[in-house]
Amino acid sequence: MSENTTGTENLILLLSRHQEALFRYIFSLVPCEADARDILQETSLALFRKLDQYDAARPFLPWAYRFAYLQVQKHREKSARSPLWFSEDVMELLVRERIPIEPQLDERLRLLDGCLAMLSAREKELVTCRYALRQGAEEMMSRFAMSRRTLFRNLEMLRQRLHECVTRRLQSEGLS
Repeated sequence: MSENTTGTENLILLLSRHQEALFRYIFSLVPCEADARDILQETSLALFRKLDQYDAARPFLPWAYRFAYLQVQKHREKSARSPLWFSEDVMELLVRERIPIEPQLDERLRLLDGCLAMLSAREKELVTCRYALRQGAEEMMSRFAMSRRTLFRNLEMLRQRLHECVTRRLQSEGLS
């Protein structure tokens, strides 16, 4: 029993450490965030059920990605009528293309955090409302007392500034 408890504890630690990366992987394959979160839960259950097959000498994330991909496939089969799904070929291409560039994506996220810290409080609030809280345009227009055009112009300007900031930081660290 203690061996099982240790394995379960290790799985919990590994899932906690890699949950964001696993979610990003899943969300890159499905069009809806809520579906991606559901698939992440199903993936976690599948990983728990197959814990005895995990070789701790090998990296966890590639092993978890295989389970996530299978869960995406299962979810896809259940929702086959949805017009938003990628074709099988596109999904396989996304998987093949994503894995080699994952370290660069993680690095860009790290640098983005630093760039976000440089924004004014109001700019951070705009970005947070739109991209973290996923607020709609109508709600944001009311909250920030902006016209639709001004709101979208401000968001575009902020996206551009953040992109340029990340690009500059990549170049200054010799990572681009």
